[in-house]
Order: sequence, then structure tokens, then C-alpha cells
Amino acid sequence: MVKAVVSRGEIRPLEPLPADWQEGQPLRVEKEDGDETPVEEIDRDFAVLASLCAASEPANEDQLERALREASRQAKEQVRRQMGLA
Repeated sequence: MVKAVVSRGEIRPLEPLPADWQEGQPLRVEKEDGDETPVEEIDRDFAVLASLCAASEPANEDQLERALREASRQAKEQVRRQMGLA
């Protein structure tokens, strides 16, 4: 099941749509009852995460670390500008 949110009166998916869905295809949308995520979904997500981590190469990890440091630096710089400190 695709997760989505209502934003400005439109339903916006939070994840990629299945490849077999076609433009204009009728869908059934239901309001989520609660905040509880089924255990099976959590297990599936962690299995996907584990497989992604296992396939990771050191060079990719270094690149990710550099990108995260740069994103953090940019975010701090933006906040300083917004607060008039820079």
C-alpha cells in the first residue's frame, strides 16, 4: 500500500508509485486509522535497509559522509543568515 498525505487539497504520495499504475487509473484511498505501523512492514523496511547497507562500498560511505557534513554546514549557515548573525 502506498503511503500518502493530503496537501493543499490534493493527495501526495510519500513514496514512488508502483510501475504498473497508469495515468488516470482509478484508486481507492482510505484514511489511516492510527499511527501504528504493522510489525511486518517494520521488518520489511529493516530488511531492505540491511541489504542496502550490506551492498554499500567504502567510497560511497565516504561520499555520503562528506555530503552530510556539507548539508549540515549549509543548514547552519542559512539559520545564521535568517537570524541576522552572518
